Amino acid sequence: MKKSLLLFLLLSVLMFKSQINLNIGSTSVGTAPVSSFFSYSYVQQIYPKQELNTNAAGNITGLSFYLNPSSTITDSSDWTIYLGHTAKTAFTSGADWIPSSQLTQVFSGIVTKNNGKVQVIFTTPFAYNNTDNLVIATKENSPSIDINNFDEAFYVYPHMPYSTLYYKGDRAVVDPASPPGGIRADYKSAISVLGLTPGATPACPFVNYPVNNAQLIPLAPNFSWLPVSGADSYKISLGTSPGGTDVINQQSVTVTNFTPSVALNPSTNYYLKVTSVSSNVASSGCADIVFKTIPPVPVNDACSGALLASAFPYTYTQDDAVSATNNGGFITVCADAMNDGTWFKFVGDGGQFTIKITMPSGSTFDAQLDVYSGTCANLVCVDNVDNAGAGGAETSTITTAAGTEYFINVGSYEETVDVPEGTFTIAITKL
Repeated sequence: MKKSLLLFLLLSVLMFKSQINLNIGSTSVGTAPVSSFFSYSYVQQIYPKQELNTNAAGNITGLSFYLNPSSTITDSSDWTIYLGHTAKTAFTSGADWIPSSQLTQVFSGIVTKNNGKVQVIFTTPFAYNNTDNLVIATKENSPSIDINNFDEAFYVYPHMPYSTLYYKGDRAVVDPASPPGGIRADYKSAISVLGLTPGATPACPFVNYPVNNAQLIPLAPNFSWLPVSGADSYKISLGTSPGGTDVINQQSVTVTNFTPSVALNPSTNYYLKVTSVSSNVASSGCADIVFKTIPPVPVNDACSGALLASAFPYTYTQDDAVSATNNGGFITVCADAMNDGTWFKFVGDGGQFTIKITMPSGSTFDAQLDVYSGTCANLVCVDNVDNAGAGGAETSTITTAAGTEYFINVGSYEETVDVPEGTFTIAITKL
């Protein structure tokens, strides 16, 4: 009797260890793995290799999904489940379904709820390669619905943007070979993946901000990352070389965001590493996130520092405009106010001059071009140009007075919000 009990306990422990639990304590509900509030549904969810964090390739023998013990799924229990491998980390549109040809059916039948859990055991295990991401697709075939406070029944947790794609409706069972347009969601099912053994250390967090190889990051960035299931804290390291800790060395936090206490240096490459900690065990092998900070405030940030165009044609590319400040506020000299951007000046000779602002391909900078005479302390509006949209060129042609100094402000067209300027090229031509 004692031997049988010990054997049962040992098998129970081994079975529990041979499963990966992802946010099974979540209490938010969503449309995954199926919709209980619509007659029919088809849902695909992507679980990245990094999040699964299994110790090796292995056979997935089943899945467990979680829901409120008081919820009913009587009319939402006819399921077909498919598993597959994918390189995707997110769905790019409502039509970006993973083809059914890349999926393997692992279950078809009636599921039941037991103590707030639906456990599905596969007849034939699915061989997960531990190289790709895992996609779980579930089709619900019952023609009726379950009323659970007019909401969905199953628990979900927030994760990477667009990691779930779902369709739900009342017309017909979905054909996975040609599903209708769906809706993307930023959550996934709270789940247990049966048959896989967790890694020896907790998973590495997904860093939301900054993204790898990001440019123009502020000097006081708010780093953020997705929570790791089972983690009780996180450690942040920041350096100026790969794996470096010369700026921040293993700073421990219990939240999922962090801002350095000292401003970073401008125009500098940094290497950020975030690891998760569970019961004093830290994740291993986490990759650096590389980013570069914004450049210093440009020398022509203020009217008083305007760059002088003394020979024509004059051309200058302002690639540090993103760091321009709004100084004393918005420029309201002309009828159409604007941001205080970067400044240029030249002296008129009685002839005509054309001033043109162009942006690089793909730019989203919506520039305004204002020309003034007078002094920085007493500007007088000469021309006010905001004809194009984001990325579009702006051109002004003025007739000058000999010996008069003209000031040019290139900034965002916004007159109520301080918006960062983008890279642009100014060309001043004497006609």
